[in-house]
Amino acid sequence: MNQEKLSRFVQLFTLTDTDATQRVSERLTLALTDAAAYQEQDLYADELAERDIVTELPAQELRDIALIDALTSEGLAWESNMREPIEMLLEELNEVLTIQKRTGISNSALAGRRNTGPEVLDYLQDELEPLGLALVLFTLDADSYPLSVVADAQAEEARQLAQELGFRITVY
Repeated sequence: MNQEKLSRFVQLFTLTDTDATQRVSERLTLALTDAAAYQEQDLYADELAERDIVTELPAQELRDIALIDALTSEGLAWESNMREPIEMLLEELNEVLTIQKRTGISNSALAGRRNTGPEVLDYLQDELEPLGLALVLFTLDADSYPLSVVADAQAEEARQLAQELGFRITVY
């Protein structure tokens, strides 16, 4: 595993927060290099238990969950389901943007759009695009949709680094 690539990937989400970059990178390093130790570490084991995961996970699934949980613990990602009203998704998105010290999206921006369903992700991306941002969907075989944001200019780098590190993401 290339530590430099991992740090660059994490910084796409943490930006200039060096402490968050370090915490997330350390956590993901453990998940990528010693999956068993990751699953046994108290904090991470508790988070997995909250997901009703009590057995050993395949490496790919563990990587993806570790990434989602690491970013979520820093307020840089959130999990949603498509039954949540668009106002709730917008609120969670704006929380991430605030932590990233980026401009938020007006609550009225999505007024009149369909309130729930997978097309809501397209609506969010439509609002992020003028801000130079891209919506990131983390692949997870679950009923939830883990989401975050990166700079649009870094979308291809995010895709490439994720693939090289073994994470599965879709960048809108």
